[in-house]
Amino acid sequence: MRAGFRFRHLPDADDVHALQGFRVLSGAMDVYLARAADDALGARYRLEDLQGPSPAALWHRHGTVAEVVTALLELPEHGTPKAPKLAHARPDGLWVPHGANP
Repeated sequence: MRAGFRFRHLPDADDVHALQGFRVLSGAMDVYLARAADDALGARYRLEDLQGPSPAALWHRHGTVAEVVTALLELPEHGTPKAPKLAHARPDGLWVPHGANP
């Protein structure tokens, strides 16, 4: 939360199915989904790409919660020289808001 992420729980009947987080910063949205300690996904999208039906990620990672959180927090700010620039296919299983206008 100190890094600007907002979180919500995704319920599955009477239990929490996953924890989802996102932050918008410098023209990009970083998203995070954790289903278990060893099953987490993270990705970065350009905000303008979120207007389309199937946005491609600039960066994505699947792994443990610790690996994905660490990698997300170490990503250079979008638009800086070392930040990811080339969009790739969208990672499976990661919800991204279509037509997002945060």
